[in-house]
Amino acid sequence: MNDMNTPNRADPAIYPKMRRHALEIRLPNLATDAVHAVLMDWHVGNGTASVLAAADGTASIYLSSGGGFIGGGQRYPAIREAAHHAVLLATGLLSQLEITEKTDLPPSGDVYFYVTTSRGMRLAIAKEVNLRDGTDPLAALGATMQKIVTDYRLTSMEHPAKS
Repeated sequence: MNDMNTPNRADPAIYPKMRRHALEIRLPNLATDAVHAVLMDWHVGNGTASVLAAADGTASIYLSSGGGFIGGGQRYPAIREAAHHAVLLATGLLSQLEITEKTDLPPSGDVYFYVTTSRGMRLAIAKEVNLRDGTDPLAALGATMQKIVTDYRLTSMEHPAKS
């Protein structure tokens, strides 16, 4: 796992640990039903990508290949704002999400949205094609989570890692 400026070899063993940690996030001093974090999982290439947005502005990307990005929410206002916006959108969608204890990864073509609160975890499932064409009720949340990915790409191009 790389922070924004430290190149490192990808270790696939870290992905399940980082993803599990993201699903266990419970932030202090939030209201009882407040959203603590949103995790979006979907297939990319030969693996899975997970994007985290937390109420404190934390935003990370975890790749099942072991790569990813962390720390951008603390360093870059655009990434932090996208994380806050995702949490706000998820808050408005809570009633549409199913309570779950499972933390499965989605099959190809599906996108899973996990939302954590102090009362537990909720899940919504969308078809990737419907998110892309904007016909799914989760399309705005999906687009905001994708904005985190885009903002990471833009900041990594502006500030390439030093070898």
